[in-house]
Amino acid sequence: MNDENLFDTELFTQWADALAPVQPPAAVRERLMARVRAEHPLTRLRTIRSAEGWMDFGPGIRFKILHRDENGRANSLLARLEAGVTLPPHLHAANEECLVLEGEITFDDITVRSGDYHFAPKGAAHPALTTRAGALIFLRSGMGEPVPEFSAAR
Repeated sequence: MNDENLFDTELFTQWADALAPVQPPAAVRERLMARVRAEHPLTRLRTIRSAEGWMDFGPGIRFKILHRDENGRANSLLARLEAGVTLPPHLHAANEECLVLEGEITFDDITVRSGDYHFAPKGAAHPALTTRAGALIFLRSGMGEPVPEFSAAR
């Protein structure tokens, strides 16, 4: 130990290495993590790569949640529908926005194609949704909205 340093660095390192990891209580960890998130300059930025986060939902349907807005009570997600998928008629418990990114979807006599936007207000009744060729759609809808069962007619 030298006069300029009150701690023997080598001894301190050996002690630190000998300590077993300890999990802080959940409340302490949450306060610490909230502080880290609040202080980080990029906290509000988020990137999800195209191959990340996909989950199987039903036959011919995969989705991934892009963002959950707890304050606004809404979800943003992508859904990939394979050719032949049918979604049965359903009611909307909240507003829903839909942007078709690839392919097309059809409700009775309305076909929504790549680049088209579709809005269903709260309380709206949708007829069955089908896609002959498949589709990739972006959806923003209220949280807690009932999700109808999907089927893939092949």
